[in-house]
Amino acid sequence: MTRDRTVLERLNAVRLIVVVMISIGYASTMAVGPHAKEWLHTFGYDPSWFGIQVLFFLSGWLAWRSLTQGRTGLSFLLSRAKRTLPWVALYTLVVVAVLYPALCNHDAPVVKGTGQLGLYFIKTVLLIDPGGPMPGALDNALYACLLQGTIWTLRFGMVAYFGLLILFTIGLRNRAWLAALFAITLLGHLSVSWWTLKTGSTLFEPIIPGLRVGYAFLLGALLYGARNRLPSRGRSWLAITSVTFGLAAFHYYFLPWTHLIEVIATIGFCALAMTVLQSGLKPLGNWPNITLPAYLGIWPVTQTLLALNPNITVPTLVVASLSVTIAIALILRGVADLLSRPVHRRVQPA
Repeated sequence: MTRDRTVLERLNAVRLIVVVMISIGYASTMAVGPHAKEWLHTFGYDPSWFGIQVLFFLSGWLAWRSLTQGRTGLSFLLSRAKRTLPWVALYTLVVVAVLYPALCNHDAPVVKGTGQLGLYFIKTVLLIDPGGPMPGALDNALYACLLQGTIWTLRFGMVAYFGLLILFTIGLRNRAWLAALFAITLLGHLSVSWWTLKTGSTLFEPIIPGLRVGYAFLLGALLYGARNRLPSRGRSWLAITSVTFGLAAFHYYFLPWTHLIEVIATIGFCALAMTVLQSGLKPLGNWPNITLPAYLGIWPVTQTLLALNPNITVPTLVVASLSVTIAIALILRGVADLLSRPVHRRVQPA
């Protein structure tokens, strides 16, 4: 338990650093188009993807920790919903009530009316179809009609949490089952991705993102389950990180390209996250938890800044979007913390 607490003290810092990495990737292509390489492009992959997989890895680690410490299924799901859905609702409300009307071209061929905006809000907040296109706004943008382009991952997160809870509830709780499910998901990703690339078919493309985040999520759960057999020092994890990145680099530069490059590099980034978590670095301890508001905010902030100044340079856009997003997240977190305090502590007697 003490070991867990020392890791958790740096969790907010690690997750925020990962979100910054994702944000830099997204913002660096927003002004040049989705086919451009993101800044920090590594081993042929965009950093936003590696960042998303690391977030799922950490989520799997935390989820298995919660379940093995006695959380019931209902409390497990409610805690996740309580931490996620209010933020999703807040940011989606701003998009629907403020940004869409402000950015909408009311002469566009297709414009969302009040009822459609209400439906968009419900489908996004309930993660039925989060962050779908919003015709009428940004129709001519390089990422056309997208005001919440990051939150598609939340639906996969919901599926992962439910799946892990079912696995735990039916009694498949030992490391062997987690390892088997991780291996199946990983092999599924490699097989489907290879077949899709070889044939050019789009039949299985919709499930590839789920498989990519799925094996990362299960890796996190598996490592928490095996934590007593794993290194507890940052130096040991740094060695693992170095070896893993070395293998990824060797595969990328000297061997024929395969999807194993992504898998090895993803494991390397996950090991790097564990390096920082186990490092004991005091400056990274007890950061405010602004991961989710920052993650939800980067896309609409960047799209809005770009719409207001179409000629903005990419470096300026990256710095401005990150600065505004983090500032808004900090302000909202401060307000949320203030409102969550008991009334008798907030209101001093006259």
